Amino acid sequence: MNKQDSADAVVKSIIVERDIEAAFRVWTEQIHLWWPAGHSRSGDPKTQVLMEGKVGGRFYERTSNGDEYEWGAVDVWEPPHFLAFRWYLGSSQELPTRVDVQFVPLSENRTRIELAHRGPELIGERWWAIMGIFHTAWDSVLSKFAMFLTST
Repeated sequence: MNKQDSADAVVKSIIVERDIEAAFRVWTEQIHLWWPAGHSRSGDPKTQVLMEGKVGGRFYERTSNGDEYEWGAVDVWEPPHFLAFRWYLGSSQELPTRVDVQFVPLSENRTRIELAHRGPELIGERWWAIMGIFHTAWDSVLSKFAMFLTST
């Protein structure tokens, strides 16, 4: 995993041994299968993370007892190359950050995923207080994604 934090973004990339269509599909449609269990708003270890694949679609968790918590909303949906979403965790729906995820084909069965999480222009000074949390969290999320792909 590469890290290239800039002054205003947490930037990560990872290379996976999957074609671009499969990488995008697993990231979006199968997110409930690979998202790290400890990364939830509720703390429920059986939470399912879900993303609705369309502009305006919800990014949310559903707990084992059916409660739902909004995490964000899809702003850009361009399968299999790009998606972007507002991210409410760490801030709020009123002051979301933004996550861009780009899928870049490197060969027939190899894809680089580039993630950029931006925020100071959106949430101001709060960004600097939570940027480190996002840095660590995205490392964990990308590692879990790569591990899931390796095991399937």
